Amino acid sequence: MADEKYQMLDLPMNEVFDWSEDKTPLRDALWNHYMNTSNKDTLSTLKHMNAFKTMSGDEIKVEAEKVLH
Repeated sequence: MADEKYQMLDLPMNEVFDWSEDKTPLRDALWNHYMNTSNKDTLSTLKHMNAFKTMSGDEIKVEAEKVLH
């Protein structure tokens, strides 16, 4: 199951969300979002990204949509 959720993070945004036309991988879009909102604080961004390690694929999608949509 871990492979499934990590595969989701590597999918282009437009394959994960029907509202997106962005071809950026979900993982990169999340990274960019958190870097921008933390004023380029890598440790803060890593903290946010590490939270996705404990989530299921469905949870990743819900949480990602909250911050990216």
